[in-house]
Amino acid sequence: MKQFYLFLGLWAALMSVNAQQQANFDDLHLDPESYFNGSDGSGGFESDGFWFPNDFNFEYWSWSGFAVSNTTDTVTHDYQNQYSAITGGGSAGSDNYAVVYFPGSLKLQFDPPVEITGFDVTNSTYTYLTMKNGDQYGFSKIFGGVDGTDPDYLKLMIWGVDSSGNLTDTVEHYLADFRFENPDDDYIQKSWEWVELGLPGKITELHFGMESSDTGDYGMNTPAYFCMDNFTSGKLTDQMDALTINKEVLIFPNPVSGVFQVQVPEKTERLVMMDSSGKVLWQQNNVDGKSFTIDVLLGSSAGIYFLQGKSNGKGWTEKIIKREN
Repeated sequence: MKQFYLFLGLWAALMSVNAQQQANFDDLHLDPESYFNGSDGSGGFESDGFWFPNDFNFEYWSWSGFAVSNTTDTVTHDYQNQYSAITGGGSAGSDNYAVVYFPGSLKLQFDPPVEITGFDVTNSTYTYLTMKNGDQYGFSKIFGGVDGTDPDYLKLMIWGVDSSGNLTDTVEHYLADFRFENPDDDYIQKSWEWVELGLPGKITELHFGMESSDTGDYGMNTPAYFCMDNFTSGKLTDQMDALTINKEVLIFPNPVSGVFQVQVPEKTERLVMMDSSGKVLWQQNNVDGKSFTIDVLLGSSAGIYFLQGKSNGKGWTEKIIKREN
C-alpha cells in the first residue's frame, strides 16, 4: 500500500509542473568536425520531436534555413567557414548545435501547438569575425567604424503565431550592439546566451527575422547567420513519459542547499540541469554509469529545478528542490 501511495505522489508531483521538451541536437550523429546542411534533399532534420527546415539548392550547391554542426573553427574568416560557432562548440560544452542561415524569412511550425520557452544563441564565426574585422572585399564594414563611434548593430527578432492566426509581440536579441553612449559598453556577442521568449500561450508557428545597420542595395551586408542550441518548450510531458523515472537515478541530498551528488545508470547519453523557466544551467554528455558532484546551484535562488537525462533510450526528469541558503 505504501508503494501505491508513493507511486501516486510521484505522479502528482511530476504532472503538476511543466517538464521541458528540448532539442539540443546531440541526438543527431555527426562525424567529428562535420555538419549536415540538407544536401541529401530531406528538407530538414528532427531533434527531440522538433522539425528544423532546410532548403538546399542543388544547382548552386547552397543552403538556407537550419543546419546542424559540431565544427570548432573560430579563426577562419570567410564564406568557407559557414558552419562554426564563435564559441568553438555547443552550449555548456556540448558538441552539436544548429547553425541558421537566414534567407529573408524563416519559421518553425508546430502541430499540435506548443508553448516555446526559449533557446541559447550565439554568433557564427563567419558573422562574428566579419563584424569585428570587416571582410576582405570591402562589402561588409567593421562594426563601430574605424573610430568605433558608428552606431552599428545586428539584431535577431522572434515572434509567434497562435492557432487563431494572431501574432505575438516580437522578442529582440542583439548579437552585436554599438549604440551605447559609452563605447566601453559596445559588444559583439561571443558566448552562448539564453533568449527568454515569454510568448503567451501555445503557438503554431515561430518566426525569425534579422536586421543589421550595415545594409546595401540587396539588403544586409552582414552575413545573416546565427547559432542555436537547447531549443526548449514548456510542453507538459505525456503521462507515460513523466513516469519514466529510473530507480537507478540517485540524487542526494534532495532538497539541496547547493552541492549534491548524482548517480546515473549505464547508457546515460546526457544530463541537463534547468531552472523552472527552462534555462539551461549545466549540461554533460557521456555520463555512462557515473557518480559525481554537481555544484551549479551554489548561490542560486531557492525554488524548483530539473535534472533531465536520457538512459537506455528513454528520457527521464527528476525534480530538485533548492533550499534557501
